[in-house]
Amino acid sequence: MTQASVRKIDGKLERLVPGTLRHQVMIALRQFRASWVELGRLLNEVVYGGDYKEWGYDDFEVYCARELGLKKPTIQKLMISYNYMRKYESGRLGGLSDAGADAGDGAETAGIPDFQTVELLDRARHRESADGGKLEELHRRAFSGRDDEPELRRELRQYLRPAPRAGEAGAADVGRAGLIGVLRAARELRRRLSEAGDAVPDGLRERLERSLVELEGLE
Repeated sequence: MTQASVRKIDGKLERLVPGTLRHQVMIALRQFRASWVELGRLLNEVVYGGDYKEWGYDDFEVYCARELGLKKPTIQKLMISYNYMRKYESGRLGGLSDAGADAGDGAETAGIPDFQTVELLDRARHRESADGGKLEELHRRAFSGRDDEPELRRELRQYLRPAPRAGEAGAADVGRAGLIGVLRAARELRRRLSEAGDAVPDGLRERLERSLVELEGLE
């Protein structure tokens, strides 16, 4: 994050009421590199609580783009990665939800990998015919703090890549046109899920979001 970006965030913080959810999200954004887990938690709270509407935004993604400067793929990965942590590494979340403006910009969250690594682990967990032993190995390495993360992410992407089959290329070309309509419907579903609020259980919402992210990965 550049100094110009930090100054811009600081200017916004001055106009927000300390202690409010909106203020907390902005603080978590400032500490993004050190505390992505907290930002992921707060983004989940904002989208499912619908607070962004009270702040003058009709759409969650518009709020993230205009106020936080975050693009949709980053938002999705942060939220999915936080939910993965909550499910598989909840013991590491203790104390991370109390991030404040006085925390140092260079603070480190020990033992927690980059959110992009965690999002790949989540995708691997939900892959059909997943190898349980391999998944546990990859998870353990990711949270050991000893592996080279870029190399581990390359390995995870390779693991997620489907094996090519005869005639698959031709079928993919035919199905590409239909994919556009599927993606359009998926994005409409995400918008409606946001509007539904508590009517949709959290577990179902998380499963749907993972599916939507996988669909968008086909673009």
